[in-house]
Amino acid sequence: MLGKIAITLALSGIAQSTLIDLKTAALTGRGILQSWSFDYIVVGGGTAGLTVARRLSQNASKKVLVLEAGRSGVGDPLVTIPQNSYSFLGTDIDWLYSTTPQTNAAGQRINLSSGKVLGGDSAVNGLVWVRGPTKEYDAIQDLGNPGWNWKTFSKAMRKAEKLNVPRQELVDEFGFTVKPTSLGSRGPVDVSFPAFLPLQHQKFINASVQLGHRFNEDPYNGNNEGVFYSLSSQTSRAVRETSEFAYLDPVLNRTNLIVFSHAVVTQLKLVTAGTNRYSSTGVWVRFPDGSVTFARANIAGGEVILAAGTIRTPQLLELSGIGDKNILKPLGISVKVDLPGVGTNYEDHTLTILTYKLKEPYLSFDAFGYVPGLKEEQQELYKQGKGWLTFANSVLNMAPLDRILNVTERRVAKTILETKPPTISNPLFKSIKGDIFSGVPQVEYLLFNSFSGGTVKEANRSYVSMAIQHLHPLSRGSIHINTTSIDDHPLINPNLLESEWDKWFLAKTTAYGRRFFQTPAFQEIFEQEEIFPGPNVTTDAQWEQFIKDTVGAGYHSVGTASLLPKAQNGVVDTKLKVYGSTNIRVVDLSVLPLLLSAHTQPAAYAIGEMAADILKAVW
Repeated sequence: MLGKIAITLALSGIAQSTLIDLKTAALTGRGILQSWSFDYIVVGGGTAGLTVARRLSQNASKKVLVLEAGRSGVGDPLVTIPQNSYSFLGTDIDWLYSTTPQTNAAGQRINLSSGKVLGGDSAVNGLVWVRGPTKEYDAIQDLGNPGWNWKTFSKAMRKAEKLNVPRQELVDEFGFTVKPTSLGSRGPVDVSFPAFLPLQHQKFINASVQLGHRFNEDPYNGNNEGVFYSLSSQTSRAVRETSEFAYLDPVLNRTNLIVFSHAVVTQLKLVTAGTNRYSSTGVWVRFPDGSVTFARANIAGGEVILAAGTIRTPQLLELSGIGDKNILKPLGISVKVDLPGVGTNYEDHTLTILTYKLKEPYLSFDAFGYVPGLKEEQQELYKQGKGWLTFANSVLNMAPLDRILNVTERRVAKTILETKPPTISNPLFKSIKGDIFSGVPQVEYLLFNSFSGGTVKEANRSYVSMAIQHLHPLSRGSIHINTTSIDDHPLINPNLLESEWDKWFLAKTTAYGRRFFQTPAFQEIFEQEEIFPGPNVTTDAQWEQFIKDTVGAGYHSVGTASLLPKAQNGVVDTKLKVYGSTNIRVVDLSVLPLLLSAHTQPAAYAIGEMAADILKAVW
């Protein structure tokens, strides 16, 4: 088979490469799909999808197909330059998702941009590389998932990462600290500190300590509480690291691994495999010209692996007949597996913004728009792996509840938490509630190095915005289809602020954010009048209204194909197999039943690594 694939590629004039763009090589792609079947069909070439594909294709006898709806990110500065994070918004590599109007958030429709590109969100995110605390990973196991705990997640994250210890001149200039023994050293993903740290981020360390927050010298060893220097997913030469660059590019010569870009999977084909059980014989793939071809899984032992992400994975399951019958039947979809958990338990970090103006002559990235020659100067420096464009968020403050709330407020918190919100299950509520008062971080403070919130911006001045991110919201939403077309985005309803706790706590933690700007460290560089929301917001009622009007999403969504017992609305078991199926797995962040007090990128890589180990164990 593999020799014939190479011949097909050669005859069509396409270089013999693992990566085939169906926009330019449709004939080749169609020929491969019509002629061959695969041991593993991976739907989604994102963070976890390419991770599992590389690991499975290490066995030359196993044929692996990856189907990615987007294009390659190779050579695209939107992807490769760290400081271009979020510049992809609205471009051809953005899925352009948005929520339904949020009843408890002033009717807002929240943008939920996501990477439509090889590498998925690893190609477009903020590059932050952090771990959560031990308790949070162990909580996943305590929900009925033996083997999914801190020990296994930590091992998988170490397997993925390769630490680049900072050069001495960066340590001397910026103070970067890291404990090499807490991180991996031989994985595919380069993790590094940037070659530049803005002054305001250096001052953020000082401001946090002045407020009584601990400086954490080792946040990667199971305790991330405090303010610390955060690594980012970039090489030592300041090129963003994505799963395409780290996992796929080095193995493009593997003839048993085929990756199609611009390949839209429209549905899984399911056939009966005994009483109340179904197998997938493959998936339908739509080409850029609109034609559809079937990709076949091997009859003996073939697997279909969904790695399409928290939004698209439940959409594909439902379109294929796996989901809540009460949602599928009205759409005329034949129900194969009645699995009510599909698309439920949707959660994301929620955030708000404070904005302040820097004193002159201090600068943020706003200066690119008004300081003559600065942008061009920094572009030249970047070619040397230096300067502002290498920067990714590298100072984070993860704070527990008792660091933010006073004694009286903690009493109020306990009273509010006596009532379970209606959309969260009892086991999940009990798990999160237990951690809230245990010292586990509940809020993250970080700086955005530009004007990111507000309506009035003075010309030729630089601003900084502080993001306040609620790490463990109790509100739960859903993602469900309302048509039978893969091209119609599903209804995405995060149910923001449905929980009284979420609204109250985010208001309190946002108000607390002002205290950083009142410290000597920040008073040195910031004007004292707040730009957004402004000094007129002072009362609890005003803060809560501000939260409703401006709350946003952290782009760290999880949970819509949860790793939970079926009786708890789970979708996959501890082997990541979809309940009621024999050969459908889910390998992405949708399986996480709980959010972590961490940005989710390392967890996505870890899930890919752990999934590969599960599948390789039966070879």
